[in-house]
Amino acid sequence: MICENKITHPKVDSMKCFRIQLVFMFTFCMLMAAAQKKREKLQFGRITAQDFKPAQYSIDSAADAVVLYNAGSSGYEGNSNGFFSVNYEQHSRIRLMHKNGFDAATVTIPLYISNDYQTKLVSLEAATFNLENGQVVETKLDKSALFTEVAKDITTYKFTYPNIKEGSIVEFHIKVILPGYSFMPDWDFQKKYPVLYSEYEVNVPYFFNYAIIKQGLQNYIIDTGTEVHQRYYIHEKGKSAAESGTTVAVSTQAVQHIWAMKDVPAFHPQKYMTSPDNYISAIQFQLSEIRMPEQDVEKLAQSWSKISEKLLKDPDFGLELNYNNNWLKDDIKTATANAINDLEKAQGIFAFVRDHYSCNDYRSRFLSAPLKKITQSKKGNVADINILLTAMLKQAGLEAYPVILSTRDHEKVLQNYPVMRKFNYVIARLFLNDENYYLDASRKNIGFNQLPVDCYNGFARVINDKEPLLIRFDADSVKEYQMDIVHVQPDAANRALNVVFNKSFGNFESQDVRNEITAASLDAYSKKLQKQFNVPVQIKDMHADNLKDLDEPLKLQYTAAFSFNPDDDLIYFNPILQDRMVDNPFKAESRIYPVEMPNCMNSTYLLDMDVPEGYVVDELPKSARVQLNEKEGSFEYLIVNKNNHIQMRCRLVLNKANFEPDDYGTLRDFYAFIVQKESEQIVLKKKVATRP
Repeated sequence: MICENKITHPKVDSMKCFRIQLVFMFTFCMLMAAAQKKREKLQFGRITAQDFKPAQYSIDSAADAVVLYNAGSSGYEGNSNGFFSVNYEQHSRIRLMHKNGFDAATVTIPLYISNDYQTKLVSLEAATFNLENGQVVETKLDKSALFTEVAKDITTYKFTYPNIKEGSIVEFHIKVILPGYSFMPDWDFQKKYPVLYSEYEVNVPYFFNYAIIKQGLQNYIIDTGTEVHQRYYIHEKGKSAAESGTTVAVSTQAVQHIWAMKDVPAFHPQKYMTSPDNYISAIQFQLSEIRMPEQDVEKLAQSWSKISEKLLKDPDFGLELNYNNNWLKDDIKTATANAINDLEKAQGIFAFVRDHYSCNDYRSRFLSAPLKKITQSKKGNVADINILLTAMLKQAGLEAYPVILSTRDHEKVLQNYPVMRKFNYVIARLFLNDENYYLDASRKNIGFNQLPVDCYNGFARVINDKEPLLIRFDADSVKEYQMDIVHVQPDAANRALNVVFNKSFGNFESQDVRNEITAASLDAYSKKLQKQFNVPVQIKDMHADNLKDLDEPLKLQYTAAFSFNPDDDLIYFNPILQDRMVDNPFKAESRIYPVEMPNCMNSTYLLDMDVPEGYVVDELPKSARVQLNEKEGSFEYLIVNKNNHIQMRCRLVLNKANFEPDDYGTLRDFYAFIVQKESEQIVLKKKVATRP
């Protein structure tokens, strides 16, 4: 994959709906554009004093950097291995307006390089241009300033433009050869900074057909497909070193496709948004067919049944699930020693894998090594661990299959069309007693039939030899239950309010808090919690229930002492002592992207409080109830004072996690009401002494 620099993805334009469109590019037909404008073509290094004149740009007058021009092209060419390669070029020009935009002056070019796939950076030009005494001064990048970083199969070239200043123009041009024929680089039209002009040209011969995924809010000013005639020179190597080989000229029809956008606003990730890659205006490609002369059409974008069949025969995925893995029997015997039925067998195997294996990579859909090697090292990526779990369940006579999905920080999976690189995670599915159980043994503090929150990202696929079922893990389908029960007792002798907390966490929060406690200690977590109160407090006697029982919600009990001065005439006391909503997470006036919360929720806070002796309630917040779009959520704040004994119930319910942009205003007002209500205080007033 070719990336640019730290100018990451973008998005914008209200009064529109976000869209994803799947189209196919057939190289034998004419595709004409709905919108036609003249292409912009810039030459590298052709920069004049006029280019430095704008003090700001109308697209975004406050932008710290502006992408003046970003053009790319990908096209097939014959190679020396008897077939085709893809040639990729990119020319980018950026204006650095302020120092805060200097991150745009660092460029990273990650290339996939493995033993059998050698992507090559053919050429690189880069320079900084400044206006000095009315003259344009160029400072070229010294090749010694190009750094290389290698991680697994990714080699990243990295450089920072020299001699940058506020107002500088920086520019690079690269050429890259992708040795295979099956990968077409994607293109992002939006960036972290606004883009004045972005263009991508793709040339594909008749032999290849692509599915094109177009997404985003922005409109194309150019979207053309034109049939052209191309000649490719393919070199066949000789059978021995002494033979020079032959070069064949191949003439064929091809399609030249050009897409362009103008004045593309900057994209800024927003709170409660899954991966920005889901929303930027971009084009992605997936090779769907190869049509060579006098050969049957090879369909690469196959049905899910065929993909499932292929994955189950792949040694890097499911091949070992077809074997009789007797070498697992000792571990299975240990894991199921106390089981009296199949469900307990499954629970024992799950706990054995979870507790004996460590995950070192939570973003993989392929095995890193054979399963036997994984059992020897006791570590692996998420696919290693959950495919091993599946193998052990199957070996124990249970019906289990791997499931592939995409996590929330990755990309959303298309419902029906198989774009495999959108998947990055594997879990296991157990079918037992007419029930489905979804298991992830890669996380240490997770229970049976529980998944991490980042797995709830839409569609997933069960990979089996029967029917590769489409399933959904939606945030709308999972609700997090939380409860705080708080008892407040005055302690005049110690000039304190002693508060006993009983907290019951939901499944996701239980996982997070267990991770914190096991990584440090219960005492360390207590000290961290103490700092979260907005007033000085001492926490003591903390106790955890279900800390090791991972199938049950975690519960904490502890006492906190709040100091107060019994001589004060007035005491101001916020009854929501912890986890109070201080800020509205939705501050913007409007929003053009969906709100994607991680889960639905049902959170209850109960307070029981005795008023300190010598005081009476002077002011008490008013009770209130408010609904969110009728049945989508509710907030209630109920408080009463009876004989100097205060009872309160505060409850927030969200029955859905995903909200469309049209609902944003209502959601924003709903949370604004919660923030305002939870800021209200009880006012206690010292009694006036009466004369005898």
